[in-house]
Amino acid sequence: MVLPRHLRRLAAAVAAGLICAVAVVLVDTSPALAAPELHVSKTSGIADGEKITVYGTGFKAGLTDLALGQCIADPATATDCNLTGGAEFVSTDGSGKTKTLTLTIAKSWSDGAKTCDDGCVIAAQLLPSGHSEEDVAANKVQVEIAFGTGGGTSTSPTATSTKSATSTKSATATSSKSSSAAAGALPKTGPGMEWATVVLIGSALLLPGVGLLVLLPARRRRMAGFQ
Repeated sequence: MVLPRHLRRLAAAVAAGLICAVAVVLVDTSPALAAPELHVSKTSGIADGEKITVYGTGFKAGLTDLALGQCIADPATATDCNLTGGAEFVSTDGSGKTKTLTLTIAKSWSDGAKTCDDGCVIAAQLLPSGHSEEDVAANKVQVEIAFGTGGGTSTSPTATSTKSATSTKSATATSSKSSSAAAGALPKTGPGMEWATVVLIGSALLLPGVGLLVLLPARRRRMAGFQ
């Protein structure tokens, strides 16, 4: 059976609306990209010259020149980091993970150029001269460390995001994690209001077409009456 022309148009409009609604769901529910994290064995009560370990995850895969180690806060150049046993360049594997480094933490650099009087961090960052601004920002993270005579770990290590925002998260006795979590870019943790988005946008796309299909036959009948 051949459907009347106006019913075929109505079916086409419904199909178009459903396709747009499905596209909205696929875009809206796509998972957030992993944020870079530093896993630091100790972040507080560190003695001058003490060794700690650190490794990173969530970075861009295949990097060969990611600077990782002890630096002053918000390092801008390589000299802002402790290059004598406290920092080095590392690579990332296919999953964006670095090797584990053993760092010798110092209150001041061996050449005396930098000190931790105003605070130091364990940081990871690409050199701006060899990468785009987007890659540098997306692979930048740091965790605050503190010197002292204690022997524990910080309960709230600071994570600097790719947009220089900060957040805190709990640490265990063996691992403190930092994550970059910019405002408005938090990963989804469960189902939200996707269905409402689908209904609203699908209806907005569908209703004008349905209304047009309803009006056209009536207009044709009126025009035929004048002939």
